[in-house]
Amino acid sequence: MKIVLSSSSGVPLYEQIKTQIRAAVYGGDLQVGDRLPSLRQLAADLRVSLMTVTRAYNDLVADKLVHNEHGRGFVVLEVDTDSARQATRERVEAAATELVAAARGARMSRADVDVILDQFWSTA
Repeated sequence: MKIVLSSSSGVPLYEQIKTQIRAAVYGGDLQVGDRLPSLRQLAADLRVSLMTVTRAYNDLVADKLVHNEHGRGFVVLEVDTDSARQATRERVEAAATELVAAARGARMSRADVDVILDQFWSTA
């Protein structure tokens, strides 16, 4: 699992970690029973504080995506398929809203946006 953080995005680091792990669970990259990296290991790998990773993991526990097993660390739980699908749709809708706002702000046409989407779609 690869997590990429941006210090210039304006989104708190813990939220970026949580969002990317959630996407990995919903997208099937993390399966039921998979262990997340230890708090200390992920903090060291990402060069963030232990509290940042702890907050992200605790939020994932509250969302019932993972739980903390004594001696094993944080483990991925089974996720309801409908919930995963709905959460993924909400993420796509939020990204689309942001895309449309940015494109309109740049005075781009729908055709311009379609060209960009086609480029990204074909390389993904």
